[in-house]
Amino acid sequence: MTERFVSKFSQIRGVEIPTIREGVPSFLGAPVARTPNDLRDADAAIIGVPYDRPATSGRPAGAWSGYREAPANVRRQSLRYAGYLVEHDLDVLEHVRLVDYGDAEIVDDVKQSSENVTRKVREVIDAGCRPITIGGFSPCSSYSVVKGLAAATAGRVGVISLDAHGDCLDAEYGPMGNREPGSATWEARMWDHCPNVDPTRHVEIGMRGPRNTREQAEAYRTRGGRLYPSATVRQIGIDALCLDALPHPFEGTERTWLHLDMDVLDIGEIPDWGDEPLGLSSWEVVKVVHEAGKRGLDGLSFVYVAPRSSGAAAVVCYVIVYLMAGWVLGGRIGKR
Repeated sequence: MTERFVSKFSQIRGVEIPTIREGVPSFLGAPVARTPNDLRDADAAIIGVPYDRPATSGRPAGAWSGYREAPANVRRQSLRYAGYLVEHDLDVLEHVRLVDYGDAEIVDDVKQSSENVTRKVREVIDAGCRPITIGGFSPCSSYSVVKGLAAATAGRVGVISLDAHGDCLDAEYGPMGNREPGSATWEARMWDHCPNVDPTRHVEIGMRGPRNTREQAEAYRTRGGRLYPSATVRQIGIDALCLDALPHPFEGTERTWLHLDMDVLDIGEIPDWGDEPLGLSSWEVVKVVHEAGKRGLDGLSFVYVAPRSSGAAAVVCYVIVYLMAGWVLGGRIGKR
């Protein structure tokens, strides 16, 4: 028998919660899109990226195992929430048609998996819809997503990246390092492989601490991007940061994409998960995405989402709902 999911909101409204597959409900109980034709009337589509990989240098060998389960965990945890935000007296789901487009197919070959993610993102954009991807590691959850968005875009693409680390090295660590898209290199390959992703319209927010190198910081400056370390955010405040940083990736661009690595959050923000000290608060992260939504953000990707963390899932859900609120309050999506 197929498992049925029940939430406070499904009980109040007397509705069934759709499932992606056995044991996995749709995100926020949204309708499920099975084919590209199902996307045609949607405003935004959730895509899971159930990809994990060996941990990078300096981490225990199995530190990243199980992260493929993050999209399913977020979907289950999302049933605690709906679309109403009391501070705005706004139910975003009365305005935004959100669908869940399931997971990109992840296989043993990383290049094939990357192509599968890119294709699924393109299907969403070609349908006139905005992609929101959840889970996984680079390159499948970052490089592959922006590659699909860029391929579907004739004009320039701007990027907002929230990350504790600069993923812009030319090669993975060491003199003979791999130059393929990876955790430390995907931004460099993004600029190489996607000519319309404009590095002068790149904003990097939240870098901090001794895991970075001077070369990483200089990579943004020499290409004409803007770098806002976590300390700068704390110094000037999140409102000033949004006013100064966010216009940049939208000026003269056709689409703008936001990459959100969960390690941008301070180590103490999520009680059952954390990575680096001196990071941004969940309030600051939600604020950046919300304000980017007001400006018409065209895509959002979550990276490094912990697979068994209720706190990480809660942050993902909040960010997505407040992004949709930004679309509505900014006049980017009208009431249905």
